[in-house]
Amino acid sequence: MSRSMTKIRLSTKFAYGVGAIGESSVIWLFSTLAFFYYNQVIGLSGTLAGLAVLIATIFDAISDPLVGSISDNYKSRLGRRHPFMYISFIPVSIFYVLLFTPKPDWDLSQIQLFWWMFVCASFTRIGMTFFEVPHRSLGSEMSRSYTERTSIFATRELLGWMGGLFNAFLAYTIFFKDTPDYMPGTKNPEPWIYYGMTGATIMCFSVLVTYFGTLKYRDNSQIDIPVFNLKLIFNQIFIALKNRSFLIFFFGYLFIAVSWGMGSSLQIYMNTYFWEFKSIMLASYLGIYVLSTISAFLLVPALVKVIEKRTILLFAIMFAALIPPIPIFLFINGFLPASGTWNLFYATIPFVYVGNTCLSSSAIIRESMLGDISDEVELDSKIGQQGLMFASSSLIGKLNTGLGILMAGIALEFISFPQGVEVNPSAENIFNLAMVQGPLVAILMFIPFGIFSMYKIDRHRHEEIIAKLEQT
Repeated sequence: MSRSMTKIRLSTKFAYGVGAIGESSVIWLFSTLAFFYYNQVIGLSGTLAGLAVLIATIFDAISDPLVGSISDNYKSRLGRRHPFMYISFIPVSIFYVLLFTPKPDWDLSQIQLFWWMFVCASFTRIGMTFFEVPHRSLGSEMSRSYTERTSIFATRELLGWMGGLFNAFLAYTIFFKDTPDYMPGTKNPEPWIYYGMTGATIMCFSVLVTYFGTLKYRDNSQIDIPVFNLKLIFNQIFIALKNRSFLIFFFGYLFIAVSWGMGSSLQIYMNTYFWEFKSIMLASYLGIYVLSTISAFLLVPALVKVIEKRTILLFAIMFAALIPPIPIFLFINGFLPASGTWNLFYATIPFVYVGNTCLSSSAIIRESMLGDISDEVELDSKIGQQGLMFASSSLIGKLNTGLGILMAGIALEFISFPQGVEVNPSAENIFNLAMVQGPLVAILMFIPFGIFSMYKIDRHRHEEIIAKLEQT
């Protein structure tokens, strides 16, 4: 059996997956906290905050295929991926902290706040690209086994979620505790800079663990790569776009990212103003997220052995769309306990558990599917371009998450949701917020369901692809 088809040690999978902790910290930061901080704490308008994130992600998105293709073609004694992973933590750590430096008493104008957020967000995200794209590509190169590859990305997804949840735990139990002056604690301007410093430290740690823990796979490429040039990049992009499976993945993931970006950005608003959950309740939620993530980690690799990846993904998308609006409608119609109570918190637990299990499962499957697609593209083109393929996925996720955040900002402006520490929303504001977070996001989630139903790479097709690649 070739090296690419052998079973990967659990310790190696763990070391690889630790890198996702840093990634998830940045993702959670931008999808939830950064938008809330600038809008509700600093007082930047929702539209401008969303626009700053979107423009930053456009610059970031442009860098994704460039970094992916450069790492595909890069040659060194440390391999193709690891040098880029190693240097990434420097810009990320610096600008991660600077992002949370402004305070309400700085008396900055809306334009000045916009530019500060935009510059810090841009450098943070571009720096993250230098880790994320090579890291995801490395996971695909570690094994070509249909099931083993799923296990690798399941480990990555599990630790990524754990990292995000750990950051959330620190946020709600240490940095943003409720106080008489600030209810909820997330509206207190003082702890944010310290939270940024802690996140930067976690990022550095995760990068170094992954770097040294996966060095043995630095030369696991199965194909010789031509010397890098811009013409090659555009040629590789054109090759990928001619692949039907990749196009389905591209547009399917596009709508998942938009809906997820919008929903996650508004979730902190829902927890704060609609559900009126206290910080201790939000911290308690993390246990449910942990259990649901572990469930997906255990469930998906087992299901892949007997069920096609497409089928698993379609069911995950369907339930991820249907479950979240249910408690909103039950609460509005008086079937759930009063807001801010522990009884309400307990009533929402089953919905949170099922919804997050589906989201985690869909992420695991998408990563594994993209690895299979990259094999198909390599077979057709005779060029190994896992970096470019995973960069394209990263591009979609970042760009459209940014678009989702902008849509969230526009929606907040449209329903006249107030901004800044001193102003509280009306009952009408809160009701309209729930209608955006519930039905609208659910409708967006059903679009990728139809797109992914056309995906054709199954177990049999992948076995044919690998057999032909092993012959070359």
